[in-house]
Amino acid sequence: MIKSILLEDITGNEDAALRAQHEKKRYVASISPYTTSILHYRKPFVVAWWGAAFPGFGHFMLSKYLTAFILISWEVIINNLAHLNEAIFLSMLGKFDEAISVLDQRWIIIYVCMYVFSIWDSYRLTIEMNKHCTLAYHEGLPAMVKNTSSTEINVIDKKNPLLALLWSLLTPGLGNLYVTRVISVIFVLTWWLVITYEANVFPAIHLTMVGKFEEATNILVPQWLLFIPSIYCFAAYDSYVSAVEINNFVDRYLGRELKNKYQDRHFKMPI
Repeated sequence: MIKSILLEDITGNEDAALRAQHEKKRYVASISPYTTSILHYRKPFVVAWWGAAFPGFGHFMLSKYLTAFILISWEVIINNLAHLNEAIFLSMLGKFDEAISVLDQRWIIIYVCMYVFSIWDSYRLTIEMNKHCTLAYHEGLPAMVKNTSSTEINVIDKKNPLLALLWSLLTPGLGNLYVTRVISVIFVLTWWLVITYEANVFPAIHLTMVGKFEEATNILVPQWLLFIPSIYCFAAYDSYVSAVEINNFVDRYLGRELKNKYQDRHFKMPI
């Protein structure tokens, strides 16, 4: 009789634990062998600004990788078809008539719709995810952790944000690789290689190093060249912020575990 009661109590406790676990649906981190995605508070205007600097970057910051891939691909393809960057470059030189003439009217209107949507949607999503963070905070900041596989392992530890920034400045994508965001590396490094290749950046750097400045200027392709500042600065910013937020998550996670396992529930923490 006593044994059956104990078994019922154990079973009841296990069921209660399982129910409590299933009720926590608002995860703030997803840690896999290939990437570390941390959901944290962001300023909506900052995310919207990156969505304006390069459509898709705002969604990329929010780990909305599929949406970001669609918008980034759309930006590169439609911008090239409309010759928008080339028109911007000519406008910067004061050649306004040439800038107007190179624009393809068949594509520029479609581009504007996508551009506005990228800014609006990234702003909206940031507000919704901030609400999600608030609710998850009251649930104890649960995380989905499955950080080992037969091909890769992802050990969660603190990162040096300055090192992440430095590696990104040397080659965009390496900073994200340092903080174990492999999906980000694929996005950033692939587009970096495509854009710099099409813009003839590295041949121009070589010519500059040997003193052939005019030839270096002539071989650059403005249509592709104007993509570079956005992707270069974004890669550095994203890797730095990711390192900082991973460190914050480690501190919160360890603090929660120490509190749950070792702190007396009746102990009042000093204010």
